[in-house]
Amino acid sequence: MAGGRRMALSAIAIDTNLFSVLLRYYSLESDELSDLKRERGLQEVWGRKDPPKLEQFDALWQFFENARRRIVTQHVVAEAFTSRMRKRSDWHKAISLLPNHVVECGCSISALYSHREFRRIMEEIGPTDACLIYVAAEEKATIISEDGRLRYWADVREVPALTLDELARL
Repeated sequence: MAGGRRMALSAIAIDTNLFSVLLRYYSLESDELSDLKRERGLQEVWGRKDPPKLEQFDALWQFFENARRRIVTQHVVAEAFTSRMRKRSDWHKAISLLPNHVVECGCSISALYSHREFRRIMEEIGPTDACLIYVAAEEKATIISEDGRLRYWADVREVPALTLDELARL
């Protein structure tokens, strides 16, 4: 962090888990909740061991806001907007994040499957993550993910990928 400001990435591609967290963050942003309630609400969506503290969620949001382009695929959106998410969040508020703040890129699974080098990736980690890697490569975006297998395959394809801890060090 230079001079108190976080470095802005030109384009970020966000995986399903972190996109779900960002949707929840956005839906909680206008609610007048204590920091503890906001932290707990975000940790509910986290869904992994060792959930981050509110400061880390705030840092993720800052990177999200500062990125010039924020990219997801239609698969990430579909996974993020599950009935489970709708029960936890204000669906209408969260959905409004998309048209104003996020570029939703299409990626056909059948078209991606025709790329031999992505066929194995799709079979290993599934179509959502494989499509995210493909779109990130095409859009010259850095993937933001806590998923080790997704980051491994991104590295194989020479697509930059960062975790929350790595973002914090930028």
